[in-house]
Amino acid sequence: MTHQHQIVPVHAETFDPRVAQSIARDAAVPIELASRIYREELEALSSETRITQFLHVIAGRRARLRLRQH
Repeated sequence: MTHQHQIVPVHAETFDPRVAQSIARDAAVPIELASRIYREELEALSSETRITQFLHVIAGRRARLRLRQH
């Protein structure tokens, strides 16, 4: 008897407010700014990649880097 398992992809391109709050806290910036930057990074990454499992992590890092540079 064979069982076929279907792997369901995890789609992480949706906005996670907890990540935005963490970014705002770490960068000491208003939540509105952190949310905007994080959302921009999510959108840019989700349009460029097919594997989205770690998209929140990468987008969060990129948002933190952008905020540190300014």
